[in-house]
Amino acid sequence: MLKIPLPRSRKYILGACIAAFSLYTFINSEPAFGIPLLLLAVAVATTYSYIVLDFANGCKGEFTSFFGLIPLGGWTRLPSANHLFLKRFSEVVQEEISDSGVYQTSRHQRYLIMLSVSDSRDALLILEVLDLEEAREIARKISLAGALELKDYTH
Repeated sequence: MLKIPLPRSRKYILGACIAAFSLYTFINSEPAFGIPLLLLAVAVATTYSYIVLDFANGCKGEFTSFFGLIPLGGWTRLPSANHLFLKRFSEVVQEEISDSGVYQTSRHQRYLIMLSVSDSRDALLILEVLDLEEAREIARKISLAGALELKDYTH
């Protein structure tokens, strides 16, 4: 069984802002608002998501953990796989900078870690990663856990 934490979002900043407001309410003698806000701040700051791959039982789980203790999520069946592959995916996105009608073109690039499904031309997306070295390390761990051949198409 392999547990892969997903990249953390900026939720800890939101948690810090709620905590600051909670302290403000404590200073102004409003504990009825401060205590629930402090609990909400801790919940927001300690929430994280992860994926669990259980190759022995053929399952993939996607979970979100609240307070770092309470996992919520579910399991799906993994199809039988030939190999694991890592692929570069990039797209050109045109974004409007302001209401002036000026557009900016940027290239968004990410790396996809996918399982090649047996007897099919389909693949199962496991994870999208922004950093190449991190993607290679995660793909290596998955290939070792599942005893799958890793094919790297990022060169």
